[in-house]
Formats: sequence, structure tokens, C-alpha cells
Amino acid sequence: MSNNKELERPYFPEIEKLFSEYVEYYGGTVIDKLAENKVDRKNADYLFENPQIIAELKTFEKDIFSGQEEFTRLEKLYKKWLEEGMMTEKDFRDYAFRRKPLPKKCNEDLIERASRTIERAIHKADKQIEESKKTFNKEKANGIVFLINDGNYFFSTEGFLAVIANLIGRKFKESSFDVIIYLTINQATRKENSELDYNVWIPIYTKVDKAGETIVSDELYVFVNDFGEKLQTEFLPLKTGQELKELTQIESLEESAEELKKHKFIPKDIIYKK
Repeated sequence: MSNNKELERPYFPEIEKLFSEYVEYYGGTVIDKLAENKVDRKNADYLFENPQIIAELKTFEKDIFSGQEEFTRLEKLYKKWLEEGMMTEKDFRDYAFRRKPLPKKCNEDLIERASRTIERAIHKADKQIEESKKTFNKEKANGIVFLINDGNYFFSTEGFLAVIANLIGRKFKESSFDVIIYLTINQATRKENSELDYNVWIPIYTKVDKAGETIVSDELYVFVNDFGEKLQTEFLPLKTGQELKELTQIESLEESAEELKKHKFIPKDIIYKK
């Protein structure tokens, strides 16, 4: 959206408030504002009509292992690796101070532990969407989980999507939602030979038939694409006063994977000079 050399880019400090505003701009409803909302239960965030959709938003605003609780868990992992001979103290120093890669098994442990944060978010969203379908008598409504990455740099976009796809296959084959949409707004990427920085909007449909083919209604498919496109081409330019410079829509999974490999996250303290 902005020029690479200027490093000036609109920043939205309240990303959930911004997204709720967009939902209303698009014609959806914030469930907390409904008179019939039940405050004695954990409902989802949004309600749409035509097609009927119940949606929940989850944001990842900090790096995994950045908080004190997560740091304590990380310390326990390091202790385990050292005690079991999975790494040496030199390996640990090289990783901690020189950012050298961890031994393969240690890295697998770290990814498995980090993926639990994403799993907890999806699990909560699943229960909230299920509850709202009952609350509003919309059991047949489609379910959407929006996952906004707004500061989690532990996983690349590819890594984040791999974890989500793996969790869907292992834990959420039977769920209240039909699609998880991974997106970024503040968190941007760049690629070589481009002066632009980029956001992503990536839907991962969760229902498949016996042959492994994706099951998605035309109505839901059109909604997901239109909702994402209008966010980028209408709402954000309206909020920022900046026109979108480039919109790339890729249908092929193979092409998407190749494109994502070209992109690298830019930390907020660099792009926003924070």
C-alpha cells in the first residue's frame, strides 16, 4: 500500500474495533449490540444475513513465547533439551544470541508448543460460533473464523497456514465453522523487486468429501471473496486516504504457495518506526 522507501504506513492500534467497523460497513451486525444477545454465554462476534453467517474474530497481537507465562514454558523446553541431550549448551547460546537454527527435533518441539496457541484460539472460536447458532436459532448458518495476525512473527505466513491446515485435519473435521480466514492488516510483508508492502487474505475451507474435494456453497464462496476484496479496495482506502496499488487474486494452491515464499514479514518497529 505504501512506498517502500518512505516507510510510512497507516497503523490501526485497535484492530478488533476496526474490523467490527468494517463488518457494519459491509452490512453485518456486531452481536454484542443486539438486544437479543445473551450475556450469560460466550457468543461469537458477528452475524450476517444473505447468506446467513455466524463469525468469530481472533487476533494474534504478540509473538508466541513473548509473555512471561510463555517464556517460563520456553525455559522448561530448553531444560528438557539439555537434560535429554537434544542440544548442547553451545547450541543453546548459538540459538539465543546468534539466532542460529535449533537442532531439528528441538525445532519440532518448539513448533508443536507454539501451535497450541493457535489451536486454543480456534477451539474457543468453534465453541462460540456453535453457541451463537443456538442463541439465534441459526443452526444451518455457515461459520467463519477470522484469524488476524497482528504481531506474531514466530511463524511465517506459510508456517501459520500449515499449522491451521494441520489442526483442521486433526482436530476440527467436525466443527461449527466452514472456513478459517487468515489475514493481516497492520502486519505487512515485502518481496524482492517490489516497492510495495502487502497484506494477505487467505481462506482455508474446512469441509471435504470422501474424495478429499473441498465442499463449499457458491453463496459462501462468493461472500468470502467479496468480503475480502471490499476490505482492501473500499474500506481501508476510505479509512486511510490511500488507494490500493495492487490486488492479486490467486486460485491455485500451488501458485499461492510459490507466491507466499517470496514474502517476508516486516517487524512493526521497522515499518512503523515504533
